[in-house]
Amino acid sequence: MNNLISHSYLILLFPLLSFVINGLFLCFKHRKAAAILSTSLSGLGAIFAIFLVVQFFISGAKPLTAWEFEFLSFSGNLIATIGCLLDPLSAMMVLTVSLIAFFVHIYSIGYMQDDLSSGRFFALLSLFVFSMLGLVIATNIFQTFIFWELVGVSSYLLIGFWYNKPSAVAASKQAFILTRFADSFFLLGIILLSYIAKSFVFSDINSLRLENFVGQMISLGIIEIPTNDALVLSTLLIFIGGWGKSAMFPLHIWLPNAMEGPTPVSSIIHSATMVVAGVYLVARLFPLFAISGNVLEIVMIVGTITMLFAAIIARKKKD
Repeated sequence: MNNLISHSYLILLFPLLSFVINGLFLCFKHRKAAAILSTSLSGLGAIFAIFLVVQFFISGAKPLTAWEFEFLSFSGNLIATIGCLLDPLSAMMVLTVSLIAFFVHIYSIGYMQDDLSSGRFFALLSLFVFSMLGLVIATNIFQTFIFWELVGVSSYLLIGFWYNKPSAVAASKQAFILTRFADSFFLLGIILLSYIAKSFVFSDINSLRLENFVGQMISLGIIEIPTNDALVLSTLLIFIGGWGKSAMFPLHIWLPNAMEGPTPVSSIIHSATMVVAGVYLVARLFPLFAISGNVLEIVMIVGTITMLFAAIIARKKKD
């Protein structure tokens, strides 16, 4: 177990190496080599993820931080780190993302074989996998946001992969702008939440209790509001980030147009991994959502409307 934990950085290293090597050396003149390298490293990542997750659950599935280092220091107590959190939730997501990514790579070899830009495609696909894996193993909400935005950039580049098609360019811009709009609220929520909690770490955030802030006030520029209300507001703002990423109504409009990208991206990557990021965010911060007033009810209402709306559209779609 300790040996696997000590090498858990390989989760991120495999797709990162694929992106760098393909992007710098192979993508323009060696398309087949780029596909083989990217698929091989993705397969190694999937095998490593399987062994790591199996060993993690056999050993008791106790949450632990495999590795961590300081990234930014905002103050003496507020420090952003980059690390790897292993718990049942992240382990499940690492396994899911790694396996889906591997199968997508295999499918893409045949789908993209006649495309002259297939080398660039595999480089961008590796960047997407790196970003998604970095998101799910994050130890803190600041790291989550960094990789959250990398996922957005990867999505933008993959949707607009065929940049000679005006419809693909328009779809990539729409997806990028709409999700950045939602992410601006996410960032505001992180700022407000970290100011209240004095930490970015998930364990610290999820241990917050409303009763600890009774009678306290927080200044938001020209006004002061109860700290309890500010905590609820920060939770709602964070959910808006997941709202946009998971394409929930009415921020769903970018997802149908994302089908302008290659099929491995549009129908597999976006539907199977990226839109799950919003669900993962709520699951990761569920204790916070549970104490934040009616925010969970808002999540339920938005999710229900989205589910019914999508089902009705699917039922009536003719072509």
